[in-house]
Amino acid sequence: MVILNDDDKHPPESRDSRIGKLAVMVEEISEQYALLAVVQAQVSTMMADLIGHAVANRDLFVASDTDTTKTQEVVRSALTGELAAKMRLSQPMITSMLGTAETLTTELPATLEALGEGVITYQHARTLIDQATGLSTQDRAAFEQVALTLAKTSTPPQFKNKALALRESLHPETSTERHEAAAEDRRVEHWNAPDGMGWLALYAPVEVTQSIFNACHTTAKSLRKTGDERTIGQLTADVFTDAAMLGLTTGIGTGGSGDDSGEGAGVPVFAGRGGAIRPTVHVTVPVMTLLGHSEEPAELDGYGPINPETARRLAAQAPSFTRLLTHPETGAVLSVGRDRYAVPADLRKTIEVRDKTCGFPGCNRSARQCDVDHILAWQDGGETDLENLNPLCRSHHVLKHSSTWQVQRDDDGTIIWTSPLGQKYRIRRSTNVGFEPLDEYDETEPPEPDLEPDLGDEEVENDGFAEDEPNPDDESWFTDTKTDEADATDGKDYPDKPLF
Repeated sequence: MVILNDDDKHPPESRDSRIGKLAVMVEEISEQYALLAVVQAQVSTMMADLIGHAVANRDLFVASDTDTTKTQEVVRSALTGELAAKMRLSQPMITSMLGTAETLTTELPATLEALGEGVITYQHARTLIDQATGLSTQDRAAFEQVALTLAKTSTPPQFKNKALALRESLHPETSTERHEAAAEDRRVEHWNAPDGMGWLALYAPVEVTQSIFNACHTTAKSLRKTGDERTIGQLTADVFTDAAMLGLTTGIGTGGSGDDSGEGAGVPVFAGRGGAIRPTVHVTVPVMTLLGHSEEPAELDGYGPINPETARRLAAQAPSFTRLLTHPETGAVLSVGRDRYAVPADLRKTIEVRDKTCGFPGCNRSARQCDVDHILAWQDGGETDLENLNPLCRSHHVLKHSSTWQVQRDDDGTIIWTSPLGQKYRIRRSTNVGFEPLDEYDETEPPEPDLEPDLGDEEVENDGFAEDEPNPDDESWFTDTKTDEADATDGKDYPDKPLF
């Protein structure tokens, strides 16, 4: 009897055989990835068709008393909310997808065709759209023809550089004119990162941003030469932080009073890093954590969980922080504190603490930056009390009053939104960190609490209650409706380590 070992039973595969198997796997993955582009092309076509049908049936989306000059804007806003809630995507993302769909179907059909064939990716298509913007019809066609050839043989980053150079040769406006126009959109944005960190980005003329970076980096290198043990990266960040905090103004006039009369009027008052720059921040601290008897995480409004030591330090040392004491078992709010008592600001603060974010499905703009809306309108008998008030960001406040989106409060305090097409969405109050379609909600089981979303919004001062209804004579009500572009994390898919 001959005994065969394992090697005899299963002889090793040849090198060519192993290469062949791996090559097949790579090919299959590549084919599946190409299918993503095909689907994205199909979705773009469907979205463009949807916009056309919605505009043709505008009466389904627009409230009867809405100014007719705003009709198409309201239709698009209401439709964006409908899609965002149904797809569980942010409204800025839906807005971007709709814009891409319209551009591909009406201005760049060859790009849409290439995407539908899977020979370019959605990233290539987005770059091509961005670079084709502003070109004349004739130049755009010429640009698309050459750019598609480049896209089919380049990675998205490579193609972006090539497309930029190609656009420069065709653009009707000079680079100076385009630079001046782009500078009008300068801004600072912030979004959250893991481990209690955050990103701060400045979009400004490159000579400004490069100068700031060079100054910080040069200072960091000088400090290293003096024996500072921090890394260059840490020093660069700290130099920038110190410069920003030391340079920010806290008021106009003398003494930080904001009085612009008399001697010294118009002179900015500066505050040091530990000085008068004191933004209002809500820190919810479990009682036992505050006392040092527990390590249960606290919560920083606009971010999420923070470590107990940081929470104790903020609660003890920062008088401009609102300290919220919670029950160690139920988490119910026990106290908002009385050091900042004012009416109606105190009621507003209670709403901010309770709801945390805008009360529209999927919107995560901080309640601190929202208007306060009467769910049942004042003129219809609604009262100005805690149960009938709901924070709505400006764009969704406008949407409520100008479109056929409807909102009501259930007996248990639940907020129910009904879309123009009849879809219902349930907002859970007291946490208000998510929503779910009512047809998917099981009344027999209480829903699990959602994770707190990122709330990377810019600071907007809003000390009192806004009017319950948008003022049709105030253009700002309708012009400032960018669907919460400042939700920073809400609509922007930033990487963990952005490349500025």
